[in-house]
Amino acid sequence: MNIFIDITLIIMYLIALYFSIFLLLVYIDKKDKFEQERSDNGGYYQIEEVLVSVLVPAYNEENTIIKTLESIDQLDYPKDKLEVIIINDGSKDNTEKVVKEYIKNKPNFNLISHANIGKAASMNKALNLAKGEFFACLDADSSVDRMTLRKMLAQFQKENDPNLAIITPAMKVIQPKNLLQRVQWLEYIVLILIARISSHLDSLYVAPGPFSLYQTSIIKKLGGFEEGNIAEDQEIAYRAQKNNYRILHCFDGYVYTNAPMKLKPFYRQRRRWYLGSIICLHKYKDLVANKKYGDFGLMQMIKNVVGYVTATFGIIILLYFFIVPFFGEIKSLLVLKFNILPFLQHFKLNITFLNFLLNDFRKGILVLFLFLIGFYFFYQAHRNANEKMIKFGWIPLIPYFAFYYILKGVILLLSLLEFSMGKKLKW
Repeated sequence: MNIFIDITLIIMYLIALYFSIFLLLVYIDKKDKFEQERSDNGGYYQIEEVLVSVLVPAYNEENTIIKTLESIDQLDYPKDKLEVIIINDGSKDNTEKVVKEYIKNKPNFNLISHANIGKAASMNKALNLAKGEFFACLDADSSVDRMTLRKMLAQFQKENDPNLAIITPAMKVIQPKNLLQRVQWLEYIVLILIARISSHLDSLYVAPGPFSLYQTSIIKKLGGFEEGNIAEDQEIAYRAQKNNYRILHCFDGYVYTNAPMKLKPFYRQRRRWYLGSIICLHKYKDLVANKKYGDFGLMQMIKNVVGYVTATFGIIILLYFFIVPFFGEIKSLLVLKFNILPFLQHFKLNITFLNFLLNDFRKGILVLFLFLIGFYFFYQAHRNANEKMIKFGWIPLIPYFAFYYILKGVILLLSLLEFSMGKKLKW
């Protein structure tokens, strides 16, 4: 068993090392281009102000939707060139009432209401009504920076590419209040840099719900969003890639989203993300290692598959090293009939996994090297997003590096089990 684990860990380390070094080399190669993009970002003032539609799907969002609509209303863009369609998807609270009150003196804001049909179906219904050359979706618990639309349109017009289908935003967690939200804030900052690197490889595979901007004619040509899909933002991105359309990232097109404050909502959110991602990956498995799709097929799709496999094995091995010894100690307590005093007198902490790493110098070096690359990306990600690593102090860094990815891995493992059992999950 230990030989199997030994070999598995070595393979996992080498895979992680390969992709880490690959991304590092791409980042170093593109660094000058990144700096040029930053110095040129004043170009968004000189754009052709075309008609843009903003779709806001909402279900029971009475507490957050007004802030969302206010951020749209405050966009630095002419009101007569901005069409806003709010879709009340059968809300059971006062969402419809508060929206009607807010938009009564705003002629470019429109509300449609219907029985609950799901997010993707709601957006398709609004998309059929949208008149804009471009359209954006904005989740009703998120808000958009006032300059983001201009920046995204400037990118569309600068590229001048009829095959450019989607531009994705740079998402940040808005005003994190507790430790879990602050750890997620760190995660989102890193994801902005990863998305920027992936954009330069034409390898983006998700168009986040908060204010991704689409070329309307392309999405209509593709048939709109897949109804019933719990990860419609990933599915539409995969479908665009399969049809050889491009997806780019706007590195400073900021949107702000709420992150779960408690573990139960966090679990539900990530479970939906991971299960939806697995479903999409399975659906588009023919893109994996397919050279027809360039870096997306030969790098990103392989990376997605390998990532799930290595994460699964990693969590299983971790649980084996920690959970098995834990139950061994429980067994000892049972023998002693839970007489805690003798147990404490002879207790010896034996973390097999740590011993396993420390007793093998080569594995220790690999782990250290991976950590250094990860920390370098972590540092550069904050520079890229104009944020400080210790904006919320040092404490969030501890769970982020020590526990957070283990927690996500456990949720991923549970999601894989649900997928293997054919379990269905609604939005």
